[in-house]
Amino acid sequence: MSGRPIPFARNSSHFVHIQNSLTAVLKNIKTAKGLTAKVLWVSCRLNRSATQDSPVFVGWVEDVGAINVRVERHRPYAPVEIRFGDTHPSALYTSCLKAPLGTVVPRTWRSDKADPTSQRIGEKFYGETHRRSIAIRVKTVYVGTLNAAFLGDPSATEKRIREILVEWAQTANSPLVRYIRNNLDFSGPKCRKRDFN
Repeated sequence: MSGRPIPFARNSSHFVHIQNSLTAVLKNIKTAKGLTAKVLWVSCRLNRSATQDSPVFVGWVEDVGAINVRVERHRPYAPVEIRFGDTHPSALYTSCLKAPLGTVVPRTWRSDKADPTSQRIGEKFYGETHRRSIAIRVKTVYVGTLNAAFLGDPSATEKRIREILVEWAQTANSPLVRYIRNNLDFSGPKCRKRDFN
């Protein structure tokens, strides 16, 4: 592949383009008809260049309401400031990279266990209760994950959330997928052939 290796710098144009896409995803979810849960944030991890499952945090955007909650909880620094470039492995990330095309991997933090070494920023900063994650597909490769977090159960609008995440993470012409394909040295595991049928 050609393009800028991952990870890239926090003050780079690559960061800005990823953040702009994440902001659009957050807005799309927030305006989903019938959404009763509060969308808190949207994040993106991408595989380190030339690896199959080595996540690097490359973006995290917060809803304005979530920022207020975070500050009230005495967490002055945005997660993007804390996690950008973080390479902490994740069982959820690996699950997404193994999932069939079109699969959104749900997490409910009351019943699902986070990795014991996780910083659990979503819980600590905002009281996050649910998360939805999906692999990002570029060509035939899973290059990372797109994640959305919620306060409250988003299952009433599960179908619409899935459509938004699939559109942004697995559609060839989405701004996020297009940017990664055209500008970054992406890598990751191949999607199973049957996933494309």
